[in-house]
Amino acid sequence: MIESSTRGNAHLRAFVQSRGVIRRARRESRTTPLRRTVVPGLRWSVALTAIALLVVGCGGGRRNDTYARGTQVQEQCCEHLQGRDRELCLSEVIRVGDPGAATTATNQQTFACVVEHFVCDPQTGRETTASAQAQHDCTEDIK
Repeated sequence: MIESSTRGNAHLRAFVQSRGVIRRARRESRTTPLRRTVVPGLRWSVALTAIALLVVGCGGGRRNDTYARGTQVQEQCCEHLQGRDRELCLSEVIRVGDPGAATTATNQQTFACVVEHFVCDPQTGRETTASAQAQHDCTEDIK
């Protein structure tokens, strides 16, 4: 008969005992009532408010309005000109009269192409030929 060492089986006993502790904890968690107080609700409301403020602060507002950004980029390009040329350039910037139409998905995608591909030619106050072609290609992909 082989004599078993108490020391050799210590790791097995520890393993069995640890499984028992886990089993007892799981069994107890099913019978322990949840805390139904005001404090957890307040914590959740404060956490959700903080997350909402973070989202609005980082991604909300005019920064995501590509129509506003697209017209701004074009107007900045016209600012390089003086006098009558500047006024003429500013009058040629495309604007949508209806605020509801400016926020449509198609308009936002179109002006996203303008923002992404617009390169100013300071002598003319308009986009470069390559920039105009890139904008055209981008808007053709929208359809």
